[in-house]
Amino acid sequence: MLVLKEFVSSILLIVSWFIFAISAYLLYWTIVMPLLAIIPFFISLAIGLLYFFISRKLDVRKNN
Repeated sequence: MLVLKEFVSSILLIVSWFIFAISAYLLYWTIVMPLLAIIPFFISLAIGLLYFFISRKLDVRKNN
C-alpha cells in the first residue's frame, strides 16, 4: 500500500507541474504577448497617420 501512495504522490506532483507549466504558458500569451503586440500596432498607426496627412498635403485637388 505504501508503494501505491508514493506512486500516486509522484504522479500528482508531475501532473501539478504540468498544469503549472500550462498556466504559465497561457499567462505568457495573455499578458506578455498583447503588450508586445502594442508596439507594432502603434508604429503602423503612426506610419498610417503620417502617410494620410502627407497624402492630404500633397493632394492637388485641394490646392485648386
